[in-house]
Amino acid sequence: MEQQGLNYGSYAAFKQTVGELTDCLYQLKEYSEDLDLNNAAKSIADTIEKVANEHFEVAIVGEFKRGKSTLINALLGEEVLPADVLPATATLNRVTYSDNPYVEVEYKNGASERVDIDKLADYVTKLSFESEMRAETVKQATVYYATDFCKNNVDIIDTPGLNDDEQMTNVTLSILPEIDAAVFVISANSPFSQFEKEFLEKKMLTSDLGRIIFAVNCFGTFSKEDEDRIVETVEKRIGSYVMEKAKAVMGENSKEFAVYKRKIGKPKVIGVYAKKALMAKESGDMAMLEESNFPKFESVLETMLTQERGAITLQILANKIISSGSEIINSIVIRENALMMETDEFMDKYTAAIEEIDEIRTKKRAEFVRINDAANNVFESLQPILDGYWTQIEETAMQVIDDYPMSADDLKRDKLKIVYSKLTEKIKENIENKAQLICEQIQNEINIALSDEAARLQSFEDEFFASVARIQEMFAVPAKHTRNGGVVDQIIGVAIGSVGTGGLFIGFREAGIKGALLGGAAGFAGFYATFYAAVYLAGVLGVTAAGPVTLCLMAIAGLAGTFTGKFSVDKLLVQERIDKYKAGFKSSVQKQFHEMKISSDFSETVRQQVFASFEGLKKKIEQETEIILLDTQQTLDSLNQLKAEKKSMSDNEKEKLHNIAEYTGALLAETYNLHQKLTDNAE
Repeated sequence: MEQQGLNYGSYAAFKQTVGELTDCLYQLKEYSEDLDLNNAAKSIADTIEKVANEHFEVAIVGEFKRGKSTLINALLGEEVLPADVLPATATLNRVTYSDNPYVEVEYKNGASERVDIDKLADYVTKLSFESEMRAETVKQATVYYATDFCKNNVDIIDTPGLNDDEQMTNVTLSILPEIDAAVFVISANSPFSQFEKEFLEKKMLTSDLGRIIFAVNCFGTFSKEDEDRIVETVEKRIGSYVMEKAKAVMGENSKEFAVYKRKIGKPKVIGVYAKKALMAKESGDMAMLEESNFPKFESVLETMLTQERGAITLQILANKIISSGSEIINSIVIRENALMMETDEFMDKYTAAIEEIDEIRTKKRAEFVRINDAANNVFESLQPILDGYWTQIEETAMQVIDDYPMSADDLKRDKLKIVYSKLTEKIKENIENKAQLICEQIQNEINIALSDEAARLQSFEDEFFASVARIQEMFAVPAKHTRNGGVVDQIIGVAIGSVGTGGLFIGFREAGIKGALLGGAAGFAGFYATFYAAVYLAGVLGVTAAGPVTLCLMAIAGLAGTFTGKFSVDKLLVQERIDKYKAGFKSSVQKQFHEMKISSDFSETVRQQVFASFEGLKKKIEQETEIILLDTQQTLDSLNQLKAEKKSMSDNEKEKLHNIAEYTGALLAETYNLHQKLTDNAE
């Protein structure tokens, strides 16, 4: 692997880097199998498979008729998705790569159907009554198409227009937590409708900004001066919305908000003319394409996916190379030195090494108790928020009722039903927003605690690798007992030249690589304020609930599903006075909240979230330590058998080990440099 800096800002360069690292892992897997490091080999295979199946997912979102489908077609270079002057998209449409174009339609009832691509509009649009009716039965349409953009392992998701239909708006909102990047399309002619403003203020999580590009569409119809002014205005307004939300979630004077404010940067706002870009690509007019400003937009999107989201993939690959490569060198050192020892000396050290392994496992069990204690402490610290959750939700609803403007005319029978409907919707909207804010505050506390615990576990990691080092040192052979230029000498030279330390396997600590057992997660301890750090932590820990979005979606979905607004309206219709009407409305709302509180245990939902997150820490440590401990014990047991059979290492075997060590040592040096650059970029 030739390491030439972090030049992976394009899809091609990123894929090349991933390919090189994957090839290195294949080689280490082969070496691990040769050395009977079966657990390491399986772990390498799992990592390779995980990365091979990864796709970048980009969702195009925004209000209806902002040009979302046209922008996607411009990305693809031709008109693949249907677009029209009317609200068109009525389902989720995914575009992915295939040499043979076709559409796979998934229905809500679980059935699926393969259709010709020219029939897509009949299944996913509102362009006719028939297509709209059919679209209501469709869950998702996947468009397989031979486009260069998707050839780079990028899937594009075309979403229904926000605010076009409540049900489809909820579908769009539900997928946002799962994607890697979002393009929020705004009209240059009327930036920031009331819905867009409320979406950014209330629906967008504080962690989202780093993965959103705001595309201000229909540039080219304004002067350059006006275009610059529009972009500047949009940037300022988005920045203001996001910062106000972050203050509410984290607290304006908290250290977390200070970190967030420093790291979040400016919103990515780019003016484009999607229609002109599409026309330019179809006609091959490069001058027109430049005028559309679309190349700049594509460049920013590539950089976001590869250098920001892609850094997670590269870090996972680099960590696996470092851990597997170090274990290989450790195994070789023990293997050759042990075979040089007298049998009695080996047996003494074998017994001591097995005891050391047992001691490591004892310390690990004690560490797991501490992790459980940390999870309990987090949940206990959240108890005041949980105890006040329903009170805050109810107070929010009561405030809406108090503030709702009414006149005597509204109490007339024909008007009262309208008032009732509007007031119910207003209550629903406000309690959902309040629930999301509370959930984000809770998840922020969980993320902080989880990050702190990952950092605390560094001391256990130090002890673990020190113990592994002691096992290796047990089998050290004085230099006078080795032949000049032997495998051990060669390995030491490689390790010193590669990692820059006198350590062999313990390059983790001496080289300053933090958080090896957690896949580098501890190195992100101060970085939890951003979305990609949450994704990274979730990825390395295998925690599906690690992001801030899961809890929010669960709680809001619970409110939306149970707050029906079916109050005792008939009794209220006879009321003559507004205050009596509102008092009756409050009483009915309070009764429903009481029923909701009984039927849904929000505290238990949070408890599961907390313990799932901390369980991920334990699971990751268990997996990574046992890979090393089991393989080390297997190596020792194999050597014990060889010693019993009085077997020695042939010259061919020594030469093979020398070649493995030489390759692995050089690879560790290059990968460590990559690891450092990735970590520096994250900071």
